[in-house]
Amino acid sequence: MALRAHMRRSAALAALLAVPAGAAATEPVLPLDQVRAGMVGEARTVVQGTEITTFPVRVIDVQRDPGVPGGSLILIRAEGPLMERTGGIAEGMSGSPVYVTGADGVARVIGAIAYGTGDEGNVLGGITPIEQMIDPTRGRLANARPRAARPVVRVADRAAAVAREGRDAGVRALYPLARWTASGLRPRVAAGLRQELAPRGIRLDAVPGRGERPAQPLVPGASLSVLLVGGDATLGAIGTVTWVDGAKVLGFGHPFLGVGRTRLLMGDGYVFQTIPARQEAGSYKLAEAGRLQGTVVADRVDGVVGRIGTPAGIRMTGTARDLGRGTRSVMRSLVTPDPRLGPQVMDALQSEPLARATNGLAAGTLEVRIRIDAPGLPTPVRYENRYAAAADVVPVAEGALRRLAGVLMTNGLDPVTPSRIRVDQVLDPEVRAARIVSARVSPARARAGSAARVILTLQPWQAPRRQVALRVRIPAGLDPGPHAIRVVPHALGGFSSSAPDISEQVGAGTTPGAARTADLAGRVEALAARGGGSRQARLLRGLADATDDRHDAVRVLAPGADEADREDGRVLRVPYVVYAGRAVARLTVTP
Repeated sequence: MALRAHMRRSAALAALLAVPAGAAATEPVLPLDQVRAGMVGEARTVVQGTEITTFPVRVIDVQRDPGVPGGSLILIRAEGPLMERTGGIAEGMSGSPVYVTGADGVARVIGAIAYGTGDEGNVLGGITPIEQMIDPTRGRLANARPRAARPVVRVADRAAAVAREGRDAGVRALYPLARWTASGLRPRVAAGLRQELAPRGIRLDAVPGRGERPAQPLVPGASLSVLLVGGDATLGAIGTVTWVDGAKVLGFGHPFLGVGRTRLLMGDGYVFQTIPARQEAGSYKLAEAGRLQGTVVADRVDGVVGRIGTPAGIRMTGTARDLGRGTRSVMRSLVTPDPRLGPQVMDALQSEPLARATNGLAAGTLEVRIRIDAPGLPTPVRYENRYAAAADVVPVAEGALRRLAGVLMTNGLDPVTPSRIRVDQVLDPEVRAARIVSARVSPARARAGSAARVILTLQPWQAPRRQVALRVRIPAGLDPGPHAIRVVPHALGGFSSSAPDISEQVGAGTTPGAARTADLAGRVEALAARGGGSRQARLLRGLADATDDRHDAVRVLAPGADEADREDGRVLRVPYVVYAGRAVARLTVTP
């Protein structure tokens, strides 16, 4: 029985490692069954610039255990003078292929350095076997042999690994060696992204500039980036290419975010330098993503799988003008069309062009216009609003694009993936915000159904009071006699009066972004359920109703109207962001 089982495993592995007819020849691999403790191999990676360098590694053990990522792991020790320079194994080395040369003189890939540990020298690491990266299902079956091993746990970073191994010497703690990086973003926008990604255990390096460098070939040992955003700004993780088969690229040796089938962006990378830090912080590559070269189609436990070619993504253009400074900024990006990840980063892509145009705190009144095009939609989705702030309007206005795109891409009626998004923002340095003080109807005596005006008195922020005339029609069904017409703000939340208010809004706006999108999606579906038509028509109708939140408007409520019902009353635009107050106007209906 043991012989037949061995033959079945050998046949499966031979089929796994065979190169299909017509495919590009790939580098030969060494199956896990042939990896032995004491073997010395060579790892390839980039520690500065784009040049691939090597360092020796020694196999310490082969571990097979349910707790090991993927079920099997090769434990190695990194050696040589390069480790002195880099402070050991660095984040960003994940995916670095390791080759062992046999007696036949042929160098064969055994797998990818994917994990670091909590050892004091920062030189112990874990390799994901190559056959599991090539074909996870058959690769794991071929390697499935239960064996007693030092228990393994996976942790977020080196600090956690050091702490865990310090508490329990019998445990091996592994952490993934990819490094997240952003480039082309202003510090305050990057800080918002850090706060957004922190709950996922992600640490983000921010590189202010965006380098223009030639594309680098994606070959084993070269830098590999998996991105959520590419173009004038980038956001993603830096690792290393492990194995290439024609247009197919394998890398990392561990998950990016573990989302399975996906459509992420794939590119090369540039390493500024490798920062040595042997202690808890851990060494890491300070790098930025380079040119986009394809699409990552799978994000799985044994690594990422990409395809070289034209990257598939949402083309986004953001413009911003600061009327006070006379400046204008244009930013072009490609965003992953993955519905779970794309909307997450859109707050930053909405805020960055404005941060570039203002080059500081953006006090004043901001007009935001959003247009979303998608295949199959009869017309683009459009959104307009105004926001105002006495200190900085950016955190007040953020979130609109994220919520719109999130609902379109993740709703339960008819999910839609945008093809193009355009966001245009114009900042007026004057703070045009006001509260309602009083209202009167002119004429005060009128017939039902006749035209009239509501004279609204507003108190602008730090400016004299002013009156605004609003044209209305007296409801036709009103009985003769005295009536009260109420005037209330149409939507609150569009104005921040001070820095403390802004800080509160930053905390409320960045942490529960996904929850706010989910709330809006639920509201859209509830509103859409009220009427008939196709699923798409109901989605668009519900989205229009749910995002009817103009801040520069008031609602005029007829007698008996429900103030809590957003569908009651007539919405009228005013030249201010109305942030507070309410008024009652008296009217006598004549026979």
